[in-house]
Amino acid sequence: MQFKRIKMNELPFDGFKELIETPLASKDPKSFNTIRRLFLDLPSDLQNPFSALISNLCGKELPNHDAITHWRQILENKKTIEQKLGRTIGIQAVTVDHFEQNANNETFLSISPQRQSQNSVSVIKSGDEWIERVYTPGYHLEKLKEEMLRAKRYKHALTTILLDVDEFRRVNDTLTPKGADQVLTLLVNIVKKTIRTVDIMTRYSGDRFLLILPNTNKREAQELAERIRENVSQRTKRVEGLPNGITITLSVGQCVKDDTSIDFLKRLVTVLEDGKKKKRNAVYSL
Repeated sequence: MQFKRIKMNELPFDGFKELIETPLASKDPKSFNTIRRLFLDLPSDLQNPFSALISNLCGKELPNHDAITHWRQILENKKTIEQKLGRTIGIQAVTVDHFEQNANNETFLSISPQRQSQNSVSVIKSGDEWIERVYTPGYHLEKLKEEMLRAKRYKHALTTILLDVDEFRRVNDTLTPKGADQVLTLLVNIVKKTIRTVDIMTRYSGDRFLLILPNTNKREAQELAERIRENVSQRTKRVEGLPNGITITLSVGQCVKDDTSIDFLKRLVTVLEDGKKKKRNAVYSL
C-alpha cells in the first residue's frame, strides 16, 4: 500500500475511504480529523498505514494485515458501544480499550438489574448514569488526559489511585461470574461514597479501577487510599459466601509536569504489581 500526503478530495491509500472516511467522517468528525492530521505528519513513503495508525493511537506494534483486522474490530466495537451509551466515544479511547480487553481476554462487566437475597450484594441498575461512565471503554484514559492538561494549565496537584481486587479469581469461583460482577458493583458503590464529587472513578481493566483526584497531593491521596481499603474490607464482610469480605491493593501516584498519561499509568501499574508481590491488602506509592 503506497501512501502519499493527504490532499483535498484525494485518498491517501487503499482502504482509507472504506475503513476510515466512510465510518468516521460524518458520524465522528473529531476522530476522523485526528486520524487525518496524524497521516499528514507521517512520512510520504509510509508502506504500512494501518500499522502506523494503530501504533500512533495506542502504541501497539502490528503487521499491517493484523492491524487491518484489529481496526475492523475496533470500528465494530465503537459502533456497538455508542449505540448502548447513546453518545460518541473517541477513536483513541476505543482503540486503547480494545487492546486492553484483548490482552486480558475478558469482556466488559454486565451489571444485572436483579437483586440477590437480603444478605447479599445490592446491585445498581444499568441505567445509572454514574455507573455507566465508570464502565465506559477508554473513559479512564480520556479523563486522565483531560485532568493532566487541566492540572498543568492551572498548576494544580493531580494524583491517581489504582485499585486492584485481591484474589479476584477466588471470588469469581466462590460466587460464580454473575455474583463476582455484583461484588465489583458493590465495590464501586463503596468507593463512590468515600471519594468527593469532583473525583473521577473509572474502570481500568477487569477488577482494577482508576481514581483520578484533581487538586489532591500525594499525602492526601494516600490517606484516601487507606480509607477506601478499610471501607471495602469492612463493608464486604456482609456478602453471602465471603464471610471475610474482600481486600484490595492500591497504588498512589502524583503526576509531574513532564508525565504523559501512558507513561504515568505504566509506572502506577508497576508499583501496584511490585507491591502485590510483597504484601496484598496494602497501599503503595510512586
